Amino acid sequence: MWLAYIAPLFIAFDIFQLVAAERYIGIKQIRAGVHPLEAGKSGPVWLALFWLAGAFAMWAYMAAMVFSARGALQGFIMLVASLLGYALRRSMGLKYALVILTFEAAIRMGLLVNFMISVFFWLGRPLPPSFYH
Repeated sequence: MWLAYIAPLFIAFDIFQLVAAERYIGIKQIRAGVHPLEAGKSGPVWLALFWLAGAFAMWAYMAAMVFSARGALQGFIMLVASLLGYALRRSMGLKYALVILTFEAAIRMGLLVNFMISVFFWLGRPLPPSFYH
């Protein structure tokens, strides 16, 4: 299943996203009470393009997982966690944005690892083969 083979790319993207978020809206900026848009500190254009392309690809990947036979449950939970995380980040503001993003990325990465394990080691079953004997 091709979705399982490209899952490590999305795990790497989530790690990249957390590192970039820490750099631009990290603890130092939150303690200083400076909003990233007001600080005048912006990254390079290629970084913004990479992040946007990665975010769109991540949403498309999660949607594709929902419609796959082996990854429907993981894809659905990832979509729900991402939508909930987005709503919480928008409503709770900058102070909690990094914390919420960290939990959201951890859920997505954990589900991607679970998906890869179920495809590669458990032959696409949601539980190990020993549960079926």
